[in-house]
Amino acid sequence: MVDELRDRLYYIPKYLKVIDKDSNLVPMLLYPCQEHYIKNRGDRNIILKARQMGMSTAIAADNAFDIFTLMFQRMCIITHDTETSEFLLSNIHRFHRNLPKDMQPEIDWSSSSRIRLPQLDNYIYIDSAKSDSIGVGHTLNRVHLSEVARWYDKKARMLFAEISQTVPLSGRITVESTPRGRAGLFYELYSSGKKGEIPYKVFFYPWWWDPNYRLPLENKFEATKEEKLLMEIYHLVPEQIAFRRLKQAELGDLFYQEYPENDLDCWLSSEIAILDPSIIRSYYPRIQEGKQEGNLTIWKDVVGGRKYVIGVDTAAGYERGDYSVASVIDIRTLEYVARLRGHIPPDLFAEQLYNLGVRYNMAEIGVERQAHGHTVLRILLEKDYPHIYYHLDYDDIKKSNTSEPGWKTSMKTKPTMVTDLVAAMRANDLISYSQNLLDEGSALSWEGQQKVYCPPSAYDDEWDALSIALQLREQTPIIEDIKAPHVFSYAKTIF
Repeated sequence: MVDELRDRLYYIPKYLKVIDKDSNLVPMLLYPCQEHYIKNRGDRNIILKARQMGMSTAIAADNAFDIFTLMFQRMCIITHDTETSEFLLSNIHRFHRNLPKDMQPEIDWSSSSRIRLPQLDNYIYIDSAKSDSIGVGHTLNRVHLSEVARWYDKKARMLFAEISQTVPLSGRITVESTPRGRAGLFYELYSSGKKGEIPYKVFFYPWWWDPNYRLPLENKFEATKEEKLLMEIYHLVPEQIAFRRLKQAELGDLFYQEYPENDLDCWLSSEIAILDPSIIRSYYPRIQEGKQEGNLTIWKDVVGGRKYVIGVDTAAGYERGDYSVASVIDIRTLEYVARLRGHIPPDLFAEQLYNLGVRYNMAEIGVERQAHGHTVLRILLEKDYPHIYYHLDYDDIKKSNTSEPGWKTSMKTKPTMVTDLVAAMRANDLISYSQNLLDEGSALSWEGQQKVYCPPSAYDDEWDALSIALQLREQTPIIEDIKAPHVFSYAKTIF
């Protein structure tokens, strides 16, 4: 019996009960995705999944095995609302209630939010991410954070930080959710985990991992080109494609959010983004890593005689602040060829920007002149960089034209910048290889008709820099050859 209890893959389907779709109490036979997670999870886990795949139940069962068989366990479940948290706790109650009597650890008290097992000295707590009084003072061994993408964004980070610090390295944290836009805590955690920036194991379960997501075929089945490709790559059957067609008809573009097929476009939502999801998906085949030189990413090296423009968005250089970004466009091909991006102090950024401009055939540089942009402009002017964009304006008082160095972003110019970049991407005129550009653009939304909203957890620095570059390109003659020889030499620096 002891050996059986230690083998959770034996214990769960043999002893734990669930309610099936026909409202029957049945043994918990593990779906492929549930078994895969339990077999492969670590002490820190992030799960991105389609809707209603039973992953919350699987996590509850995995934790229940420990709660019912080990001593000194402290388990906590937190979801986006109280009702869902109570539902997940009811799974634990059902698991316990339907165990064989000789395997049931004693419960001396319980409520809608707490269970205590005195013989094992174990406790189970639940709470809501909306609560103002989550008890994070306890040391926890098992933490399940559910539907984190739905947590209130401003509070989510603080709550996650507090909870995660209560779990020792030997404990287990599992974060799971369906996607909900390319911004917020869950997106950041998944992206960081995927890149190896945080010590979390990352799991992605597309909708076809659920064996229930199938529909019977009513008529002769003919797959489209896209469907044939999916069937070939993922070994899908026509019944699964029938399910896909139904959900696509019901949900439109939200299908890719609710029933993700990959972990790229599942974050896209036409409800929140300036960029239509179809535009973003059309750019995925072009995505490239590029050649890295420190903070500089090069997708296409400079072509002799070709003319380039550089749009620049400058930040303070703080590690956790906005990024300073310079985006380089080939004005003839409208190709986004290089990007300088990092948390770089303005004076150092100006030096790197100078060398970038020289490198790309003395490109015209348009620096957004707000805030730290003034420092960058001053240094470029002191170094006598010859091609700095000057903003032309009309002085109503002096009744004359004025000219100042730098690009002026305002309530008047911002909507034009955004709509022009979106139009270039929709028409597939802009050739871009940048994944980060898509990440930023998909998080932006219109707030009213004139104001662009960027969520607190997202960035728009590359988006702004490229928007400025596009505006400069529209004002720059497209000539193939630059006849005058350069008097500047490119000084190789660390970008």
